[in-house]
Amino acid sequence: MVSRNHESNGHRNAKAELSQDGLGAFQEALPPQGGAQIQVSYATQVTKYAVKATDSSRIPFFIEQAVRYATMGRPGAAYVEVGGDTLREKVNTDDVYYPPICRSPPLTPAPAADVKHSLQVLAGASSPLIITGKGAAYAGAAPEIQEFVARTGIPFLPTPMGKGVVSDEHPLCVSSARSAALKGADVVLLLGARLNWILHYGRPPRYRRGVKIIQVEILPEEVGHSVAPEVGLVGHAKVICGQLLDGLSEIPVKCPADSPWVRELQQEGVNSQQIFAKLAQDRSAPMNYYCALSIINKLAPKDVVIMNEGSDTMDIGRTVLLNSEPRKRLDAATWGTMGVGMGQAIAGALVHPNPGVLSVMGDSAFGFSGMEFEVVCRYQLPVVVVILNNNGIGPMNPPDWMGTDGTDQRFKYPSKSLTPACRYEGIAEALGAKGVFVQTADELESAVAAAVAIKPFKPTLINCMISTTASRGKAAAPPFARVGKL
Repeated sequence: MVSRNHESNGHRNAKAELSQDGLGAFQEALPPQGGAQIQVSYATQVTKYAVKATDSSRIPFFIEQAVRYATMGRPGAAYVEVGGDTLREKVNTDDVYYPPICRSPPLTPAPAADVKHSLQVLAGASSPLIITGKGAAYAGAAPEIQEFVARTGIPFLPTPMGKGVVSDEHPLCVSSARSAALKGADVVLLLGARLNWILHYGRPPRYRRGVKIIQVEILPEEVGHSVAPEVGLVGHAKVICGQLLDGLSEIPVKCPADSPWVRELQQEGVNSQQIFAKLAQDRSAPMNYYCALSIINKLAPKDVVIMNEGSDTMDIGRTVLLNSEPRKRLDAATWGTMGVGMGQAIAGALVHPNPGVLSVMGDSAFGFSGMEFEVVCRYQLPVVVVILNNNGIGPMNPPDWMGTDGTDQRFKYPSKSLTPACRYEGIAEALGAKGVFVQTADELESAVAAAVAIKPFKPTLINCMISTTASRGKAAAPPFARVGKL
């Protein structure tokens, strides 16, 4: 990320000019005790690299360093700060050093003895499980992992942003039997994923006591962060997965398709899918989550980038919105950060412009960053936004709300309840984009089909009303009255 200062027509952003450091300039961040601005020190706490360029001739040097730090080792953010006066500074181009493009990250293997030990542990497992994380996706390890799954027959569970490393539609994907898979595994091959809240820290009661972890991790300090692994394979995931593949010729690993472990997980998955299918087939209005998300999933192009943000919208979307390619899903990720949605959609559309991004958001999630849709419209980015609108984080009865009069009466509702049937599509229309309001499954199907039929996508916002009472594994309660225009 590059922070710069620019004055034009009275507007400026958050970086004070270098010549004004410490004077209390507009939006300058100063420590309470006084002194120079401390934006860089703030950035240092959340980035791998943070620097303030004080000489315009050295900007290329700092940019190369920022890119190198961001991509080497575990990928992460970098921050370069450039003051407006530094940007305006005239320099002799002959004096500017332009570094060569930084090299690609080294493909570091794990020690052969550790690879051999890992395969021996897997070979001795009765209920092995592979967990694919976004680190494996970042490393480009999908081809090796797909082959490893095919040759070993080991079931796999993707983390949210590890989806698509192996297709969600693969018969060995156990996302629908997640709890049973984690609880029953005696050996877990952890590929580029952290044992954090997403994976319940790798500890009982969500895992069996004594489970053996084989941890593939590029950052040495992360190995054993939550639980001590049986083996730590430190290095680049693509190379290490290649090592594991090569080692199968010496130490075969096979989880038979008719083993009790595989049959148990597949039956558990079938049971869950039957529940989901029943909910998805319920097309009554207002819709439940599974109905709405299943319609979106059915119509989504296979190569689309899915951005998914919200509470139940994201949680249920992780199961219903399927990925067949790696690095094609964005959500709240490691820290569960809300408000990143539209920024992620913009980035995804710039990197993958055809067909673009399908952004599926809860109405509360859209509220965090919804005005960034102006950027989508201004640059005509290929982004289709579908808001699953349940009037906030309910339940709320819209007719009751609209029957109240006065601030005091409406204060009786929880603050997490939003305006019923808020017409978010009006934002799109005001910005010159397509805005659609839908309340039924047929209307949603028609709107999504029309939006994704255009390649690349055109800026579109579909405001889809769903039940205020449906949640994970639940249909809607008796429906509230449908709501017209407020």
